[in-house]
Amino acid sequence: MKIVALSLLCLFACGGKEPAPALPPAPAPAPTVPSQGHTGIAPEASGTVEERTFHSDALGVDKTYVVYLPIDYATNPDKKWPVFYYLHGITGDEHSWVKGGQLDKVADQLHLDAILVMPDGDDGFYADSDKPVDFDACMKDGTGLFAPQMKNPKKTCVKHSMYETYIVKDLLSDVDGHYHTNASGAARGIAGMSMGGLGAWELALRHPDLFAAAASHSGAIGLTYQAPHPYNAGHPNDVTFADAPKPGSTGNDLIDWVVGIYGHDKANWVAHDPERLIAKMSPGKPALYLDCGTEDEFHFFDQAAYVHDVLLSRHIDHAYFMGPGNHSFKFWAPREVESLKWLQEHVAKPS
Repeated sequence: MKIVALSLLCLFACGGKEPAPALPPAPAPAPTVPSQGHTGIAPEASGTVEERTFHSDALGVDKTYVVYLPIDYATNPDKKWPVFYYLHGITGDEHSWVKGGQLDKVADQLHLDAILVMPDGDDGFYADSDKPVDFDACMKDGTGLFAPQMKNPKKTCVKHSMYETYIVKDLLSDVDGHYHTNASGAARGIAGMSMGGLGAWELALRHPDLFAAAASHSGAIGLTYQAPHPYNAGHPNDVTFADAPKPGSTGNDLIDWVVGIYGHDKANWVAHDPERLIAKMSPGKPALYLDCGTEDEFHFFDQAAYVHDVLLSRHIDHAYFMGPGNHSFKFWAPREVESLKWLQEHVAKPS
């Protein structure tokens, strides 16, 4: 998770400049959401955590996701539950939120009235990509993987790098087909940290019919944000954007990985940039939450503060928190309760 943020920051800092679109002056700052963190209270009962494996046509392989079923899921077979999708960061997997953040324990403490789904997104940024894939070579020795020494090829290699379609078509369909869900966009929320924070906003803003709310923990939600560093709060018109990288290796494997996903067409970067997508959204569709630590090693707080100002300028209601913490679960874990509550407040209730 840390390395991709650094590569993105370097990539954007080296790009060309484009003036940000003119925005009206930002109104007075919206109230921030305080950090309550874990309650420390042991729940009287606990939900069920299980794994499910299914075939993804988009990726051409089988994938596994972790599911949290609410405390009273089994005793209410006729109940239709909302679903919150939590996306991991780079080098993570479907176990990251439970192992690193104990998301299931936080859900128990809240007595969460929703199913949690934590998919394996590999290192694909939850975006469809036309980059070439050699499946046989990947299965043989990890060729084509990001940090192959950290990955099991049998678990990570795919035949097609179509991670957006994998989430919005294959995964949603399998979850709705196997669990007692309210299979409507009004009953779905999506969240993530780092790469997953970008992915959550990216997917929700590109598919507002599929997700009612999206939450980003320390995500690169200003995907093409270039400068300034530090961002001067209240001055969104001072921002410049990066151009898409030119063809050819940058000499940095991490940057090359990200470029391999989004390519060299500037229009594709813009089409996946949450800040740019905000201009096309209807207020509240989806409902948006964002946070970032003030000690974030990769200065994602600059992007977060800028996007916060953009939302204010466009009079789009949202939740925003900036507070002490870096780019790790030391910051994310105490914020999990806030994103869970935000999603629960902005999606349809169980029926």
